[in-house]
Amino acid sequence: MKILYVTNHNDIFNFTKGVINDYQNDLVFHGLRELFGDDVVDSTQIISLYKEFKGKILPQNLWGRMTLFWLIGDNNIDRNDIEDKIKDKYYDLIIYGSIKRCRNYYNLVSKIYPPDRVILIDGNDEETLDPLHTKHLYFKRELLPGYEHKNIHPITFGIPSSKIAKLPIIKTQQYATNIPGKPETYIFKDEKSYYEDYQKSYYGVTTKKAGWDCMRHYEILGNYCMPYFPELEDCPKNTLSLLPKELLIEGRELTKDFNTEKYYRILDELFDYTKHNLTTKNVAKYILSKI
Repeated sequence: MKILYVTNHNDIFNFTKGVINDYQNDLVFHGLRELFGDDVVDSTQIISLYKEFKGKILPQNLWGRMTLFWLIGDNNIDRNDIEDKIKDKYYDLIIYGSIKRCRNYYNLVSKIYPPDRVILIDGNDEETLDPLHTKHLYFKRELLPGYEHKNIHPITFGIPSSKIAKLPIIKTQQYATNIPGKPETYIFKDEKSYYEDYQKSYYGVTTKKAGWDCMRHYEILGNYCMPYFPELEDCPKNTLSLLPKELLIEGRELTKDFNTEKYYRILDELFDYTKHNLTTKNVAKYILSKI
């Protein structure tokens, strides 16, 4: 399958006033590449994903610096003559990775492609919908009750399968060092030590930020650690909908009456679920399953 993935880090930079990466945008592209390789073309290179740009981007222009960075090495992606290829219907699908931040080529695409061959992704924290949701399949991360339309589907973040921990892992501390909202705990400068701290911890605290979804949820799960997620019960039904919320709550509640055997039963189930449902590749498959 040949896919044009419409994105532009300059548009993302302008929208965010200083950041070039967009987790939802970037992880879906990565997942599609896991499925189809170089047949998935980012219309403008997502530079935070490519190894060749490591060390060449100012830290203040990156949101986070772990997990979804520098994943793509040598490739043969062809970004030449994109407009002509659109006119010739060369691509099987057109996917907008961040529709509120970049809609390059849309006027042309909407004239050439039928609505069901165009997919829109909205990973923004704000809960409003783009008006184009009535025309194309539309995947919304922070999806509230009442937003009902045949085109709208929930979506979540995901983690690259290469970042998922290898077992066995031994636990040596109750809680991971990193506590959201406490900058003094943000002590890790490299991904390896950050991951290892979760791996040796029974629980990793995670919370709602500007939106309910957060890469930290998946980093904790992917490192064989139980998320401690306060107030998860308040999360809207269609937000974080791909996560096993009831199981996460059950694991969190064990802190009130800890049972080692039950802890590992739940953790093993969560870890298995993560590997089979919450990778970037799984998120990409989920999107394509709705066509």
